[in-house]
Amino acid sequence: MSRSVSSNEPPAALPTWMRRTGAALTALVSVLFVVLLLQVRQQGERIQALQDKVQTLENDKDLDRTNALEEQLRSTAARLQNLEGLEQSVQSLRSEQAGLRAQIRSQVRQPQFSPDEPMPPASSTGPRPGRLPALPPLPSAQE
Repeated sequence: MSRSVSSNEPPAALPTWMRRTGAALTALVSVLFVVLLLQVRQQGERIQALQDKVQTLENDKDLDRTNALEEQLRSTAARLQNLEGLEQSVQSLRSEQAGLRAQIRSQVRQPQFSPDEPMPPASSTGPRPGRLPALPPLPSAQE
């Protein structure tokens, strides 16, 4: 009734339709594997292209920021140079002012008339040397 399969006997041959179906399934799985492999590669290439684009955009933004910072730095440097020029002008004006003050002090210390010259009379109409002329009288309220 039941036959036992011994290990010495060759296995029974499969029918032709089963062999063809097995070969077709194997071919189908192979084709699907190749298609899947190609799609994974294409997707990898697309991802790499997108990453390259993102990197390019980030580099552009970084370059724009760098250019803006360089422009600010140039502007600041120009302002500093302008301020240094102004500081030099102020220093030269201060030294000129100190020189003028020294001249004024030396003129105040020196007499405005020589001791050999007679002093002008107090009633003279002209101003005394070293003094301002007298102011005209103020108009009175009756006029």
